[in-house]
Amino acid sequence: MSETHELADLLQELKERSGRSYTALASRTGLSRSSVHRYCQGLTVPASFGTVERIARVCGAGQGELDRLYGAWARAEAASAEAVSAEAASGEALSGEAGSPAEPPAGPPAASAAVEPAARTPRRRPIPLPPRRLRTLLLAMVVAVAVVSVVTFDGRPDPGGEGGGATASGGTGSGGGGTVDRSSGQRIDGPYWALAPKPLDREFFGMTMNTDTGLMPDFAVGGVRLWESETRWAQVEPERGKFDWKILERTVRGAERKHLPILFVFGGTPGWAAPEGPRTPYHEDSRAAPPDDLADWEHFVEKVATRYRSRIAAYELWDSVGATSHYTGSMATLAKMVRGAARIIRRVDPDAKLACPSFGKLWEAEGRALLTKFVRTGAYKYCDTAALKLHPRRADGPPEEIIELAAKVEDIFRRNDQGRRVWNTGPGAEIDDGAHLSARRANDYAVRFYLVGLYARKSYIERMYFYAWGGRNIPLVVQPVGGPPTEPGRRIGRLHAWLADQQITSCGKGPGVGLPPGVHECAFRPADTREPDPSGPRLAVRWTQRGRAEAELDKGAHRLRRMDGGVRRVRAGERVVYGESPVLVEYRA
Repeated sequence: MSETHELADLLQELKERSGRSYTALASRTGLSRSSVHRYCQGLTVPASFGTVERIARVCGAGQGELDRLYGAWARAEAASAEAVSAEAASGEALSGEAGSPAEPPAGPPAASAAVEPAARTPRRRPIPLPPRRLRTLLLAMVVAVAVVSVVTFDGRPDPGGEGGGATASGGTGSGGGGTVDRSSGQRIDGPYWALAPKPLDREFFGMTMNTDTGLMPDFAVGGVRLWESETRWAQVEPERGKFDWKILERTVRGAERKHLPILFVFGGTPGWAAPEGPRTPYHEDSRAAPPDDLADWEHFVEKVATRYRSRIAAYELWDSVGATSHYTGSMATLAKMVRGAARIIRRVDPDAKLACPSFGKLWEAEGRALLTKFVRTGAYKYCDTAALKLHPRRADGPPEEIIELAAKVEDIFRRNDQGRRVWNTGPGAEIDDGAHLSARRANDYAVRFYLVGLYARKSYIERMYFYAWGGRNIPLVVQPVGGPPTEPGRRIGRLHAWLADQQITSCGKGPGVGLPPGVHECAFRPADTREPDPSGPRLAVRWTQRGRAEAELDKGAHRLRRMDGGVRRVRAGERVVYGESPVLVEYRA
């Protein structure tokens, strides 16, 4: 049947793109290998769309692909049901002519038939609804199940559902509430993640530089990343063997004066090294292709690492892979470049850290597939960390979407047995710079960018590099070159002052940590706290993604700090309103 072949073709295409075998897909979906093979070959139609979705998601399918798969599955299901009905009708007619009912099968069915009945004998299926009505009915069933599942064992509605933008009220921040695991109905209290108190990476509060002046931020940050700072390969080595160090030297000295560790980014192949390569969007003669001769690349890496030994703390080995404006080579070539650079830098400056090339377009299946392909080259074993472009779906989207994207990427590394620390190097080249943020949203989003990095610590995020310092033509300006910090810049400095000397212990959200639905929290303890005593002194930063929520402060709360610099004394039992602008709650010992 053509309908069955349509579904099978889509599944087979996803399988081939993922690079997974039938055995690998079976182990990750909980299906048998033979079942996955039959579905991808069009030999049988899965009895439910959930089975199709499981296979597709393991293969990295996006929402648009899932929608196409649903249509194909509904058509195949309808065609299969019609065939079964026709066969059943034919069988009943033959049975009537014989004058006796069909005999029941002798003995129990084979074990394999019990597991996969559809592969052995036709099943009588209900006559399907037209696809649109069927989808509506399925949606109604899902909603009904969801409504039932938010009732706990004692019959009360579960307070763990997450609210949206409406004002809500809730309990204290020290416990109570709880969430329900939707798969089991189990009631769960506790944060999203929790660890023994651990200091933040000194360079967690990073900033990408967008200036060639050598000037640095006038508010506190933990480190700087050199990209769009006129320090690309084509600018430092405009002719083979001839180096112009002026801008890079000026920038490095500026960072040294401020005691800011530097992450230098390689990228922008000179035109002389890849004359046939496509040009980058930058004004110098730089190309998105790798060099024709990798010896040119290794020579440049050695020159930089030797000159700046012990002055540059870390190297990112390319920028924005996934964007054709920045890199058009193969993953195999990129892996060779990583291996060569790592060998040289480890020899010349063994204390320097190495970040593998930063990958973008990770909201798209295409971008995640490219990252997967690079992971499988084995190049990550030469790096200390992964550099990734983690950002909201849109330039003006809520920073909390980074948490979702970080989890998607973590799954790629986990599926390929590669746990990996992550440095978030900001938005990729594909993000829309023309988006506009209101003054209020800019104030809030600047600090929440770093807070969601803490919340996503479960996905091994160690650093967050904000994009960018010095520029004006970007959605969120923190300080233009030659001008004072904007309010978002001042708030970043204030957040750094709040947290730089603290030890983080946990992050959570809503009733699971005793807060109203929709309120995020990250908790800290002073650096001199030796024991993870839950009754000891602590700090808690709280905020919402949207809207406001009211709650009582719990025992020990004595001071509340706002992002605008305001401070006021509070007491346990006092009701406060949390909103999109984060606040810091301080507790007594």
